[in-house]
Amino acid sequence: MSVSIANSTEAPGFAQTGAPAHVPYQLDPNNRFHWYENHWKRVALNLLLKHCAPAGKTVLDYGCGRGETLDIFGGAGFRVTGTDTDEQCVRLAERYGKSLRLKPEAAVEQFGRKSFDVVTCFHVLEHVPSPIKTLGDISAIARDYAVLAVPNLRQLRWMGVRNISLDLVNEGHLQAWDHWHFLNLAERYCGLDLVEWGFDATIFPWLSEWAARFLGNDAAIRLETGLFKRMFPYHGISVLGLFRVRK
Repeated sequence: MSVSIANSTEAPGFAQTGAPAHVPYQLDPNNRFHWYENHWKRVALNLLLKHCAPAGKTVLDYGCGRGETLDIFGGAGFRVTGTDTDEQCVRLAERYGKSLRLKPEAAVEQFGRKSFDVVTCFHVLEHVPSPIKTLGDISAIARDYAVLAVPNLRQLRWMGVRNISLDLVNEGHLQAWDHWHFLNLAERYCGLDLVEWGFDATIFPWLSEWAARFLGNDAAIRLETGLFKRMFPYHGISVLGLFRVRK
């Protein structure tokens, strides 16, 4: 399975049917869920900048998809490289910086231990067969920091659900976490220590869709990245954190 599937657009709170959604090769500017795909990357950048000056620092984006992380982090002054298993994604990401075909079974051998100051990995780990191996590889490749995001199991979209079905689950998700269990994975099993959590946006059932329908996407985004996030920070779209590599 291509790692790039992990960057697929998944509208939180809406049914995912059919085959696993592949990463879209082009984002729709009128789709607020597409907008969030880059929002959590900007949140991650701001989190990293609080602890790491970009001058001379290298970043590897593991599962780079279309390459927006390279654009966003490169624009802040980091020296960026992307990697993905999907050839089309590699070609798209080359618009923003160096991009290589990923060998996920031998990623440490491909890039070398402690070869990048920072490794980013956004909405990838939920798709890989062994998140312990993948996150362990990321920890081995990074010298200083890993910036990670996965879908949040604690989203408010599960409020009021009275039956268990696959309607709200992306078929490509093999596992998922809340903040507690992701911290357990990172700290107890993968040699990483939490520095700080970041928070992207909290989608409030019914209210978010009412705002989007009657007030427009911009109003819904302001609520979801503002008031709703402040009210329920740990119920956001992503479990997103900055981790320091344990020496």
